[in-house]
Amino acid sequence: MEKTKDRLDHLTQHFMVAAILIAATLTLLGMVLQFISPQAQALVTQLSYYAYGWAVFLSLGPTIKRRVFLRIDLVACRYPKPLQATLKLAGDGILLLLMALLCVLSIRDLLSSISSGAVSPSAPVIPLALAYAAPVVGYALGMAASIRNILTGKTEGGGT
Repeated sequence: MEKTKDRLDHLTQHFMVAAILIAATLTLLGMVLQFISPQAQALVTQLSYYAYGWAVFLSLGPTIKRRVFLRIDLVACRYPKPLQATLKLAGDGILLLLMALLCVLSIRDLLSSISSGAVSPSAPVIPLALAYAAPVVGYALGMAASIRNILTGKTEGGGT
């Protein structure tokens, strides 16, 4: 089972790198296209925004899994070790609830954009569902990583 989780983690990381490379390439292409075709430049720029958004949301799973997600440990460090572990577990639980809530809201927005056929205002050929799918995937990966951390009882940061 751990190999499957690691494969998902590696696959997610590969998609993140691909999304970053696509965003960077499209950003550079957009700079060139501004002198050639403003319409094409708007399309390429919008696609680069979407690629960057996908990279950001795909990073949620691996960052939560490694416990490098935003966290304030300053308060927890002032308490004894057993209580620190409890506080970190409570933090994981709160993070799981937050990811679940955001995932539900993102699914609602995704379904709404699909049913309405909404498109990007600056590039009308790109459906907004492409952008709204990124948070759904990201928050689902974040929920999976939070559940993994809670079930395995890992309380230390860093590593895999």
